[in-house]
Amino acid sequence: MTDAASPPYRHRRALTRLLNRYRRAIAALLAAVALVSAVLAVRPPPAPTARVLAASRDLDASGPLTEHDLTVVPLPADAVPGGALAADTETAGLSLNAPVRRGEVITDARLADPPARPYGPGMVAVPVRVADPGAVGLLSPGSRVDVLAARGHDGPLPSRASPAVEVVSDRPVLAVPEEGSVGGPGGGGSLIVIAATPAEARSLAGHATASRLSITIRG
Repeated sequence: MTDAASPPYRHRRALTRLLNRYRRAIAALLAAVALVSAVLAVRPPPAPTARVLAASRDLDASGPLTEHDLTVVPLPADAVPGGALAADTETAGLSLNAPVRRGEVITDARLADPPARPYGPGMVAVPVRVADPGAVGLLSPGSRVDVLAARGHDGPLPSRASPAVEVVSDRPVLAVPEEGSVGGPGGGGSLIVIAATPAEARSLAGHATASRLSITIRG
């Protein structure tokens, strides 16, 4: 009669012989696993990194930045320069204040800071000589003004004055320089600096050569 317990017994004996045969290799494998586990346990975690913007090529300061001028680079967090631009910074249209080399991390110190930029893309700062210094004395940075131009004349006053022309409307005052100087047609005046578009700047320059500029204050 066949012993019903003999097949499992034979299997156990075969497994025992197999383990005995390869016990050194198995022991070595287990020792290696233990060593790797110990190394992983004591190894410090990877240093944190930050993604910043760097020049993708040599750049000069002759024009505004484009989307192809900068690239994202990862750096160890403790190696990131102060003021470095984060990877998600919107840089299109910004300008450099000096040339940079390829690979240089771009910081806020490398960017020109046009005073009119907060008021919209493409806005420029425009000096305006206002004929009435008293009106300028009512202004401060942040005031909003309309600039008007009245044509000058060489002869006696006409019986009926021509109306002034509005050159720009509702523009913010960026600065009111303390120093007043004589300038512009018809005598002295005071200087203010406003934010305007390049087209408005050209219009103001044209009117300033033949007109007296005045302001109305919106706020």
